[in-house]
Amino acid sequence: MSQVEREERKIIEDSCRKVNNQWLIPYPWKKDPKLLLDNRIQAEKKLETLEKRLMMNPDHAKAYDQQMNEIVESKFSRKLSEKELKEYQGPVHYISHYAVVRPEKKSTPVRIVFNSSAVFKGHCLNDYWLKGPDLLNNMFGVILRFRENAVAVSADISKMYHRVLIPEADQHVHRYLWRNLNTK
Repeated sequence: MSQVEREERKIIEDSCRKVNNQWLIPYPWKKDPKLLLDNRIQAEKKLETLEKRLMMNPDHAKAYDQQMNEIVESKFSRKLSEKELKEYQGPVHYISHYAVVRPEKKSTPVRIVFNSSAVFKGHCLNDYWLKGPDLLNNMFGVILRFRENAVAVSADISKMYHRVLIPEADQHVHRYLWRNLNTK
């Protein structure tokens, strides 16, 4: 790791804390989030495009809507109240989302992807965060270690990225739009 990566990793690790059985992890800001522009107009246009695409395939639309409902039912997300929308004075940013269709996948042939790398008037949410080091394992090393022992174990955390709590101060730059395909 480079010196910068070590410093960023330390900042990120020091900001994490356990709340009950979940991790609360604030965004590791490198730029002031107040500089972000409210991109609701862009998010609305992307939502309209997504809805049109989904309506061409009712099965995909149903699967997408079902997954969005699961996100809310599982309390990974919440609907903002009208009062909260009006009274909040801090930075606001919307993350667009789209469908990745993989019909060969039986469990999730349609998967939702949230896109924090979208650019709006020269501003990209990802550019506001420290990156930290790349912690993905090198595939060659994984294959070598896989052969070291008699037993191999693999695990997957269901909905991993939704299980991380975001502090309320950061939630408003992590907004997204969804209207359950009610386009009227």
